[in-house]
Amino acid sequence: MDKILTDINKNEVLKYLGYKGGKIDEVTDKMISDAMANVLETAVPRYTYKVFDIEKENGILLNGTTFMPQGKDIAELLCSCEKCVMMAATLGIEFETMLRKAQIKDMAQAVILDSCGSSGVENICNNIEKIIEEQWVHKGWFLTDRFSPGYGDMPIEQQRDFCMVLDTAKKCGINVNGGGMLVPSKSVTAIIGLSKTEVTKRKKGCEYCNNFMNCQFRRDGITCD
Repeated sequence: MDKILTDINKNEVLKYLGYKGGKIDEVTDKMISDAMANVLETAVPRYTYKVFDIEKENGILLNGTTFMPQGKDIAELLCSCEKCVMMAATLGIEFETMLRKAQIKDMAQAVILDSCGSSGVENICNNIEKIIEEQWVHKGWFLTDRFSPGYGDMPIEQQRDFCMVLDTAKKCGINVNGGGMLVPSKSVTAIIGLSKTEVTKRKKGCEYCNNFMNCQFRRDGITCD
């Protein structure tokens, strides 16, 4: 795959902006279209990933590291896996710079750019997952869903150790700030399990989500799916 950022999903952008359906006015529609084009033109995505063997004597340990993913949810995800992929992706500092300038000059534009960025980094992650599938599925391996620090009961504090294992600062320009958040902001880290037996994907839908009771999307009558 030559380009790792291939699309920005307009429906996703509208979801992030809080639209619940109905016609979008022409001015807003053009702002969204322009922002989508600007992100595709300006962003310089970077990513890295690495495959690790899993040791399970005392919890989950990634072989060759001291990193042990914490939480029952990630343990359940990887319960049948012999290997896992750790990945990190970002839209890059170029997008971040464009977003910061917009936040100074035009907050409406900045909000739309931010939503386009969220869709863009999701597209990058989906494309990385396709690359991993192409490399492993034909060898008889099955992929789990992606799972990130901060999902379920996996502590967001593990973000720093995650990035150290992948050396994300050097390999793709991703750092972790004092609050445990990734910088640039439109960056993602995730684990994908690799199993020799077919795995059950997590059920989709609001009722299965750990954030069901506090979800702003659900309160607004829409979903994040």
